[in-house]
Amino acid sequence: MRRTRPVSLVSLVATLTVVLAAVLAAALAVAAPSPPRSEPSEPATPASTSTSTATTDDETAAQNRALAEKEYKKGYKITEKAKKLQKDGQVSEARVKYEEALTYFEKAVRIHEPYAEAWNMIGFCSRKSGNLGRAFDAYDRSLAINPEYEEAHEYLGEAFLMAGNLEKAKEELAWLTAKKSKEAEELAEAIDAAEKAGLKSDVKSEPKATSAGADSAAADSSAAR
Repeated sequence: MRRTRPVSLVSLVATLTVVLAAVLAAALAVAAPSPPRSEPSEPATPASTSTSTATTDDETAAQNRALAEKEYKKGYKITEKAKKLQKDGQVSEARVKYEEALTYFEKAVRIHEPYAEAWNMIGFCSRKSGNLGRAFDAYDRSLAINPEYEEAHEYLGEAFLMAGNLEKAKEELAWLTAKKSKEAEELAEAIDAAEKAGLKSDVKSEPKATSAGADSAAADSSAAR
């Protein structure tokens, strides 16, 4: 009987090593995930909170301005009626209309506060209603919003004339003249009328409410002013 040749220990170890290596390679091939088809996209960047807030604020301001302008137009129409009444010598009726118009201009600035034109008309109607204190406050606010607002400077000059402050009125005239403003002519006429009526440069008084009949000749030189 032929004897089986014993397997050497070295050969056995080598065989086992090869087998184990093959098994391990197969296991790793199954476990490894397939590479992605494309790079993952970057997460979307959220819109800036400050930018969206600013946009919303701008839209709100524009909407408020539009609403305020509607009230302004209502007040202006009534003011035109008041001017006509004043021109026709119906002073008491005109004053009532100025006071009515005033409510619309005040509503306009409540809706949209930085409304220089509306503040100017508050000053105008207050002046025509005899409330100089309110008029000065309104002109100041109008010019704080828009320092270059020529009509407000002219109206302020006339308010100074009503308050008896010729020097301040002339300062406003000088400003308008330097700007070559059409409003300068209006104020110059009012100052000339006031001087002819006896108002002197050294006469100064504090702004105060006046009666309907207390307007100076300068203040009434033009019903539109």
